[in-house]
Amino acid sequence: MQRLSTYMMKTDNRGGFWGITQNNWAEVNFVETAAKQIRGNHYHKETNELFFIISGEIRIVIDNLHSSEHIEFEVQKGDVFIIEPYEVHTFYTKTDSQWINMLSKQLDPEDPDFHAIEV
Repeated sequence: MQRLSTYMMKTDNRGGFWGITQNNWAEVNFVETAAKQIRGNHYHKETNELFFIISGEIRIVIDNLHSSEHIEFEVQKGDVFIIEPYEVHTFYTKTDSQWINMLSKQLDPEDPDFHAIEV
């Protein structure tokens, strides 16, 4: 998991502008989740995922299947991070939340790089 900073942020009396990434991504998604919900609990073998939090408070739990590293942290508006292959990631929304999700590899419905973890 990589925590990142936006490459640019400007605010004035009109509002704000956040430069999220200057890299190419194969797929971009908008996610909206109600408070006290769980999302994720899966990993990818090939795909990197970038997340940019638009609103809300979310607790993130990551378990790296290769290194056995366990990480927990909280994110809020403006936070940006990348989940790497073989990192099981689970999101616990503390409040109603919205985020942008970018995938390095487009999801193929016939052969998705999406591996769920049984609880």
